[in-house]
Amino acid sequence: MSHYVGTRVKRIEDPKFITGSARYVDDIAYPGTLYMAILRSTVPHAKLLKIDYEDALKIPGVVGVITGLNIEVENRPRNFPMAKDEILYVGQPIAAVIAEDRYKAYDALDYIQVDYEPLPAVVDPEEAAKDKVKAVEDTSNIGYRWTYKAGNPEEELAKSDVVIETKLEIGRVYPAAMEPRGLLSVYQEGRLTVYASTQAPHYMRKFLLDAFENYVSDIRVVQADTGGAFGSKMFPYPEDYIVTYASIIHRRPVKWVATRREDLLSTYHSRAQIHKIRAGFTKNGEWRALIDDLIIDLGTATHGYYLADITATLISGPYKVRDILVEVYGVRTNKTPLDQYRGAGRPEAAFVYERIMDMAADELKMDPIEIRRRNLVTELPYTNPFGHKYDSGNYLHLLSVAESYYRDFERRAEELRRQGKRVGVGLSFYIEQNNFGPWESASVRVKSNGKILVIIGAAPHGQGDATAIAQIVADELGIDIGQIEVSWGDTELIGEGFGTFGSRTLTLAGNAALLATRKLKDKLKRVGAALMNVNYEGVIYENGYVKDAKTGRSMSIKDIATALTANPGSTWLYEVEPSLEDSAYFGLNDYTYPYGSHVALVEVSEEGLIKVLDYVAIDDIGLVVNPMLAEGQVIGGVIQGFGEVVLEGVKYDDDGNPLTQTFGEYWIPTIMEAFNTKWYYLEEGKSNAPLPAKGIAEGPLIGVLPALTRAIERAVNRRIAKIPIDPSLLIK
Repeated sequence: MSHYVGTRVKRIEDPKFITGSARYVDDIAYPGTLYMAILRSTVPHAKLLKIDYEDALKIPGVVGVITGLNIEVENRPRNFPMAKDEILYVGQPIAAVIAEDRYKAYDALDYIQVDYEPLPAVVDPEEAAKDKVKAVEDTSNIGYRWTYKAGNPEEELAKSDVVIETKLEIGRVYPAAMEPRGLLSVYQEGRLTVYASTQAPHYMRKFLLDAFENYVSDIRVVQADTGGAFGSKMFPYPEDYIVTYASIIHRRPVKWVATRREDLLSTYHSRAQIHKIRAGFTKNGEWRALIDDLIIDLGTATHGYYLADITATLISGPYKVRDILVEVYGVRTNKTPLDQYRGAGRPEAAFVYERIMDMAADELKMDPIEIRRRNLVTELPYTNPFGHKYDSGNYLHLLSVAESYYRDFERRAEELRRQGKRVGVGLSFYIEQNNFGPWESASVRVKSNGKILVIIGAAPHGQGDATAIAQIVADELGIDIGQIEVSWGDTELIGEGFGTFGSRTLTLAGNAALLATRKLKDKLKRVGAALMNVNYEGVIYENGYVKDAKTGRSMSIKDIATALTANPGSTWLYEVEPSLEDSAYFGLNDYTYPYGSHVALVEVSEEGLIKVLDYVAIDDIGLVVNPMLAEGQVIGGVIQGFGEVVLEGVKYDDDGNPLTQTFGEYWIPTIMEAFNTKWYYLEEGKSNAPLPAKGIAEGPLIGVLPALTRAIERAVNRRIAKIPIDPSLLIK
């Protein structure tokens, strides 16, 4: 009997990637394909007066120019997907050239003349909140406003022995997927097939049909091999509509793939939060109250407002504080719009509540482990002040595991300090929320050769989910994992699905695949019993075989599949349905809440260079289906978090011009900054799903921001309240 769940199975997805046979959007070729280049705004805010593209149309090979395309999409400005009468940010599409090859399309951009009248740009989010100068279409800069209140925080704050008051800032970041965004829209006989670098093909089909259902009879979306996303390839982009529209009006395939500079300017940014906090503690270290003014810089559109909601409702973290007030201000500025990036609101919350914990420990001269131990939730399930029901686990146990590493790191740090080195240790404890999206789908089929095809509605793009799904199905069927194929990413392969985001795929699609496989086993028993001419009640399924308990006669999955398809000229003589496939849709009635702790040992040189000497991450994500896949998620997330703390920050000048337009200015970690991360896991906090796993993809980035920040703060002995860290704070 196979036993794959819980073991380090190598990824079944990788051969095509390591042999160079993967097909990304730009690898897909259709005869007669046209190529699109987009003229983007070079000014942050202006009244658009005129676009003259006559000279561009004269260039041989140019077949058309699109301007002024406006489509009503929720939480987008009127000038979407293209600027028609007002330019809102640098990088906004103004015109699109469609040509017979990519080079002609880009050359033609130089022949388009744009007349505009500059308008004042709104750049600083705190100034935007004053609403004096309008950033977007003369509407209020306050694009979103909400108050979250629990208990009586004002009264509890007044009674507190110590009040921590500070301003915390989480910088603006660019998701920096390895593959820039792109899509190919193919028009054929009134239908569209869209090949996209996406993490949610069914959702893309939905929003494109909402816009173009009067132009085409249907839209099929196929997720090409996708080189990463981190949340950035889910929600509607201007280019999705422009490319699709171009293929409809020209009735030909149209392809657009972003250059890296385009991607930096136009892919939705993330984070960009300011927290003005007052946190009240007793002299014994009990956290009693929090008042927080949260400003999120939404850029020119408001669709990222929900990130502030996630942050606000998780601002208490894994701690028992009940009296909280969070005033949320989502402000419009003349910047690239904001949306989700790995963690989506939870890293921001963890940065705030763990900075509060460390500042309180310093103020009260308490041990950082002890102050957390005094405040941690100890009985689960636990409903936090804003309704999140933390489901399962043992926070104190995991903290005790982390403490052993923390004490060891502190001993090592003390020895290094005696050698004159600037060394610090940081610890974080975090709560994660995942299982977003109400349900997910899976279909399991036996092919004629006896192999199993699993189709999921989720849309992995590098995580290794296909391997984990295959492990689950192989165990349930009791067969070799080599007999399992997993497919996804095509809206015509499975009815509906949501995609891969929010650390949801294994919990939802994994359980859907498990339930569909259980249904399939019953069908195998029914069909096998009929083929063997025995009673269904007398057969059992075991390790890939249907067996008659009385006679011992058996048929393998392959035997049954072969018998069903052996003779195309015969009739079906059995009463049972000749089907060897089934589907399942699985959803949970609440979110799941993994948790964990990170510990960092960091050295900062006199010149301000940061070296991570040791790093440990500990997680409880319920049942770990494949520890190797989970560990890979942790290692990647930790180095991404290092980038956010130390290197990465989208910068604008005071006039709204982006200063980070290439990787020469926007720095991401390289192998030179990488460091070893040790990962350990517990399996106490299981979900209540049939397969009791929780997500891991976003947890590591949640834990790393406060842990690294604290370690660096201790090393340089200077308070740090903003990331990425100002390099001047690091120099001795």
